[in-house]
Amino acid sequence: MRRITKKLLIFSIGIGFVVIYCEFLIYYVVTAQCSWPELPASGGTQELKALIIADTHLLGPYRGHWLDKWRREWQMQQAYRSIMTLHRPEAVFVLGDLFDEGEWTNDIQFQDYVQRFYKLFQVDDGVTMQVVVGNHDIGFHSKIWPGSVERFNKALNSSSVKFVTIKGNHFILLNSMAMHGDSCRLCREAMFSLNRIAKSLECSKNPSECTEIPNFTYSQPILMQHFPLYRISDAQCTEPDAPPLPLRNKKFRNRIDSLSQEATDYLTRTLKPRAVFGGHTHHGCLVHHKDKDVDFYEYSVPSFSWRNRPDPKYMLVTISPNSYAINKCGLPKEATIAVTAVILVFAVSYYTFKIRLLGRS
Repeated sequence: MRRITKKLLIFSIGIGFVVIYCEFLIYYVVTAQCSWPELPASGGTQELKALIIADTHLLGPYRGHWLDKWRREWQMQQAYRSIMTLHRPEAVFVLGDLFDEGEWTNDIQFQDYVQRFYKLFQVDDGVTMQVVVGNHDIGFHSKIWPGSVERFNKALNSSSVKFVTIKGNHFILLNSMAMHGDSCRLCREAMFSLNRIAKSLECSKNPSECTEIPNFTYSQPILMQHFPLYRISDAQCTEPDAPPLPLRNKKFRNRIDSLSQEATDYLTRTLKPRAVFGGHTHHGCLVHHKDKDVDFYEYSVPSFSWRNRPDPKYMLVTISPNSYAINKCGLPKEATIAVTAVILVFAVSYYTFKIRLLGRS
């Protein structure tokens, strides 16, 4: 009887360790394998450590099973906590599609969405979180209903166009649906704000040519949005986390899968960004934009949700006013977690069995 009790106790402790490792510790083990990229000598004090994620797609009240909702949110919460604990970023950027059904929810449901988001993705005091709106948050341009943009902006401290300076680095956060190019109020207001920002940047760069000098030092801005800039498809994407074939060759739809060529030309030539980050595709992509007026890289950030891909990703970006460096980091695959759990359960069972045999000898 004592041997049976001892066996059950050892087995229970072992299974408890398996659960703790596969549901908590594994995220820390994988997260610890990535680190902040280093910049060339740049003075040090102006370096900003920024975490970038995209497409969390929290399930809403209409689609998806409750168990699927609970499981995905648990995974993202544990992964995010491990990142914040181990890497301690100074700024967090979330590039749209926070919610999966935001455009369909009433005000009560939307507030529940917001509370869940902030519960899952908490930031400590002194850490800034900047959020960009996505099409699943308010709908595509033609599906946006009155008040949805204002509701999102108020609840998430966002704006259709937002200019943010952190440690001397300038960021322009953009509502991609406001770049549709028609004469709607949302598009007109966004264009007005972008022109004003562009003028301020130009005046900070060439103060002798302006009567009103902005109170910041010039640095090329970094553009943050949900849509990628214009491209025909993802065929040019060669990253390991690029879309699989044949999806990679599927033609993009203007203003739905990416910005239009006209909007892209306007943004790049007016703002002259040094880098552009977007989400939306759920896959990784690196595109070099270069012509006589612009020269920068565009980064598509893969989805942070296991519902959208088996290997969610996040980016650690070290930024100074004159330089930046990126490490793209992976999170544990569900298959890896499952295989690890099976191996550990087998090991616990084998060890328990051996203890029983030794007790008989």
